[in-house]
Amino acid sequence: MKTISFAAAALSVVLSALPARAGVVITQQQTANLQSGPRQSEQTIMIQGNKQKMVTGEREIITDLDNSVMYLIDPTKSSYFQLPFPPTGPMAQAVAHAAGAMDFKRGTTTRKVLGYSCTDYTGTGQSMSGDFTVTECFSTAAPGAKEFNAFQKAMAAKLKSVVPESNTPDGIPLASESTVHMNTMKLPNLPPEQAQRLQQQLAKMKPVTTKTEVTKLEAKNLPPETFAVPKGFTQRTLGMPPTGQAKAPAPAPSPAK
Repeated sequence: MKTISFAAAALSVVLSALPARAGVVITQQQTANLQSGPRQSEQTIMIQGNKQKMVTGEREIITDLDNSVMYLIDPTKSSYFQLPFPPTGPMAQAVAHAAGAMDFKRGTTTRKVLGYSCTDYTGTGQSMSGDFTVTECFSTAAPGAKEFNAFQKAMAAKLKSVVPESNTPDGIPLASESTVHMNTMKLPNLPPEQAQRLQQQLAKMKPVTTKTEVTKLEAKNLPPETFAVPKGFTQRTLGMPPTGQAKAPAPAPSPAK
């Protein structure tokens, strides 16, 4: 009995010495110059293990790679949509048309954001919105870089059958500037006459430029409820009003590793 008690005590000491699974919280400030004028917004990204939560304005998106599910949450209506991840059917087709592969090349310039060094990479590609170019400053030394990078790779592996693969550099992008030329936008299954009118309209549009910079970066452990639909929220079905649907499920545990 003493031997068993000693072994249990030793095991508890070893387990307590192991580091808890770390998470990262990234706060970004974004300025977009749209056709209607400039617009500023803030976005927060929370990652821990194979789960991510993005908060933008009044919308939240939770991606759970372990359970192959995504939640689109509207806190203003206490409701949410539940979708499979990776997406299937029409949703997968929409994602495939909207996404574009990014070809990154390492630049010669470096910067410091929040005191952390990062290296500029320039990327080009095509998507449904048009041709785009982007310069992103990636840091492998910033807090949470390993956690961020691991999640991005895991998500890309899940999406490999849906979207083109990109050669994204390792690390967290601390700053980025992008330009989208709308005059090359292509919509699938559009009749020739409508496609011609669309191209005529797009030719008059200015490029859309977006500047994003990380304003706060924290590495910390996040509680499980961070990546769960709030209790009492109502599940909706796409195309249906927010009434008469099921209540939010209890947080699903991650599969045992």
